[in-house]
Amino acid sequence: MKSKISFNLKYFLSWMVLVLLINYNTFLPSLGSSSTNIASTESSNLKVELWNIEESIDVVWNSELVDEQSLKFTKAWTITKVYYKAGDSIKKWDIIAEIDNSDAYDAIEEAKISLENAKLSLSDLYDDVDESKKLQAENNIITAQKNLEIANTELINLKSSQENSLNKLTDSISISEKELLTAKSNLTISESELDILKKEKENSYNNTISNKDNTIIQLENWLSSELSNISKTLEQVDYILWVTPKNENKNDYYDIYLWAKLAWVKDSAKTSFWKSLSYYTALDLKINNFITWDTDELQSIFDDFLVLYKELENTTNLTYNTLESSVESSTFSQSDIDSKKSSMSSYRSNAQSKIISITSSINNLKTLTNTDLLSQTNANTISQKEASVNSSKLSIEKQEKDIESSKKSYEQTKIEFATSIKSKENNIKSLENNLELVKITQTELLDWPTSSNITKANNSIKQAELKLKSAYENLDDYTLTAPFDWVVRKIDYMVWDNLTTDNDKYVYIENPNLLEITVKLDQIDIMSVKLWMEATVTFDAYPTVPVKAVISSIDTTPISSSWVVSYEVKLILSDEDFKWNVLSWFSADVKIITTSKNDILLLKSSAITEKEWKYYVNLLKNWSSTETEITVWLASWWKTEILSGLNEWDEVSIKEFSVTTKEDTSSKTLFSTPTRTWWNPDRQPGWF
Repeated sequence: MKSKISFNLKYFLSWMVLVLLINYNTFLPSLGSSSTNIASTESSNLKVELWNIEESIDVVWNSELVDEQSLKFTKAWTITKVYYKAGDSIKKWDIIAEIDNSDAYDAIEEAKISLENAKLSLSDLYDDVDESKKLQAENNIITAQKNLEIANTELINLKSSQENSLNKLTDSISISEKELLTAKSNLTISESELDILKKEKENSYNNTISNKDNTIIQLENWLSSELSNISKTLEQVDYILWVTPKNENKNDYYDIYLWAKLAWVKDSAKTSFWKSLSYYTALDLKINNFITWDTDELQSIFDDFLVLYKELENTTNLTYNTLESSVESSTFSQSDIDSKKSSMSSYRSNAQSKIISITSSINNLKTLTNTDLLSQTNANTISQKEASVNSSKLSIEKQEKDIESSKKSYEQTKIEFATSIKSKENNIKSLENNLELVKITQTELLDWPTSSNITKANNSIKQAELKLKSAYENLDDYTLTAPFDWVVRKIDYMVWDNLTTDNDKYVYIENPNLLEITVKLDQIDIMSVKLWMEATVTFDAYPTVPVKAVISSIDTTPISSSWVVSYEVKLILSDEDFKWNVLSWFSADVKIITTSKNDILLLKSSAITEKEWKYYVNLLKNWSSTETEITVWLASWWKTEILSGLNEWDEVSIKEFSVTTKEDTSSKTLFSTPTRTWWNPDRQPGWF
């Protein structure tokens, strides 16, 4: 296969010189076996001329006859006639077979009736219009106007209802959002209050525990000192009454005077003393036996102290009364009595004060003993506050969900109203169109027949005529007709065959003159061809008879063979005047013309030199040669297109290598003119 070549003048000239140098010694002897050959250069002049060039793809391939064409019925019906058998010759337009065409003729008759009815309808247009139809038309207009007024009123009401409903939802959402902000603010405050409450309760509990511990320590210290005070008080009472064995006989010198006025008081005082002393002894023993102190033990001790002090109050009071009942004597003076009375009064007051103090301490102890209750109370208070905060959170979550639901409801309501409004507007448009239609109908009745009615009637007639024509044309679907002068190779049809829509029965016919040539192009050439591109085919059997052809199909499926990729292109002969007999597998030279260009300036490529990517020629003027820059475009191995720098008939000088022999002194040029020209249309001017 011959393919398109891109050419660079610089490389061309370098290559030619290289070939000359390499083959100098081997080439010269080949010009003559017995003669001496001499290589030399000769200068000659060339003229710039207008020529035609073309770009083509040349391939050599084989021809192939397309053996058959297959024909079939497109309708599912019954075969009624078959006119040919296999091997028969047929002419163009000959009927090969027919199917039952009764339904086709029925369609023709139906079309004729439709045409007749259309003509009658046109005739009826000119009859007088019934007055009842005019009255009906007026009533239709009144009804249509009322329906339109009702629909417009409903649309206004619907839009008003939309505005009110959406405004209510908007206001409700706005109020809910404000309430939500307030609730969130209150929640923040409540959470802050909860934190403060927890700290307060914690501090209160800790302070209570601390106070309790301090109180217990203070009470312990007080008990020790108080026992000492009670012991002193009992000692003073015993000293006055001389009750215990320690002091039993020490008051004999005034004992008789103590009860002189009221004898029983002294006995009562002694009895009370013994009670107080027993209470004191038991309490002292109890305190000394305590290892650890807690609120319950302190409570018990203070209860005992209260009993002791009450009895001690009674003892000091009875002792005072005993002194009050005493009689003054020389051994027991009034001042001595008053001094002892004052002492007992002080002890009695102290006892009374202690009773009050111990009662208060007992109450404080009762408070101190309820630390667990205080802890539980604090926990309950905090729990209630936390429950309130959690309730607020749940309420806020519900409010947020309600707001989100309200917003969705707003959007849904908006969509529903928009849909209803759109439907109502469409209904109004429909009613408006209906009103216009009934008005037009009334106008047509009042001015009957109108040109529009007549035009419609005439159009109906034309449609019926076209339908009738189509029915006649459909008769062709009930016959198989030969498109050319061919030969029947095979026929599948028999009379009374029932055809189906998916039947695979055919009439196979051959055309010995239908020739197809399949060529393979490489991946460069395939990009240059298109469907119905022209080509020239020359068969080896008829080398002097070029035949016109066109590309009928291009298969872009790659075919790989020995690592070479190619693509199939099919051509068919388009030359109707070609009458030669061509057989399958005749060799053919195919020339696909991809591009052609006429009347362009061409110059022999060897006359051009290249320097630093610019191109020059030796232009001859006034018998002298001047190096002139030119712009080139298309190029081949032999000719180059000149875009600028030269004009038609300009002369340039060129040096060519030649070889001569001594015998005949004939000159033979080393270069030969190629038979084709290649052109790359994508190349920019001056580049190859």
